[in-house]
Amino acid sequence: MGFLSAVKQRVMKNSRANKLQQFYAHYSGGPILDAGVSSNSRVESQNIFLHSFRGDRSLYTALGVQDLTALGNTYPQSRFVTYGGKLFPFEDGEFEWVFSNAVIEHVGTYSDQLRFLNEMMRVGKDVFFTTPNRWFPVESHTNAFFLHWLPPAIFFKWSARYTPYWTKDNLNLLDHRLLDSLLADSNARRYEVIPNRLFGWTMTYSVFCSAND
Repeated sequence: MGFLSAVKQRVMKNSRANKLQQFYAHYSGGPILDAGVSSNSRVESQNIFLHSFRGDRSLYTALGVQDLTALGNTYPQSRFVTYGGKLFPFEDGEFEWVFSNAVIEHVGTYSDQLRFLNEMMRVGKDVFFTTPNRWFPVESHTNAFFLHWLPPAIFFKWSARYTPYWTKDNLNLLDHRLLDSLLADSNARRYEVIPNRLFGWTMTYSVFCSAND
């Protein structure tokens, strides 16, 4: 592992730990939905909430667009649900909390992000989600320096050559202005956006929100 890669891994590990601490400062128990779980359980950065969940495993439900059977075999006390990526297959208010780490930037267009946000608030009484800041100098998915600040058409032309997995269909970065716009357009009755900084620069955002008063 090179020096820069090692630094990135340490920074991201600390960032994930900080976001978990933010959430657990508010969570006091009850059924919880982890929205946006990946089937790739061997990657340390994936499914951090699943692997670190501090509550009773029977209270935990995972939702993802991939086949989660293998994860279900690893955690048989929990529930694992695969869906088509639009409306969540749960009842209104079924969960005390919805947790979603760095998923909303991957669900599609602004309209897709808005639906995802509203669905989290529909099924959960309270929601905690995180997302990277577009204006942080390093883009964490592609490792691009500053290129993601360019118009999307230019950035994704570069990405098609060097990181072809990432496209406008699965990577739409947010900033504070777009987060405020999403939350204002959503069903949120209350929300708080928390900037998480590295050396004074906002690297990620944590958001608490709810459609309830």
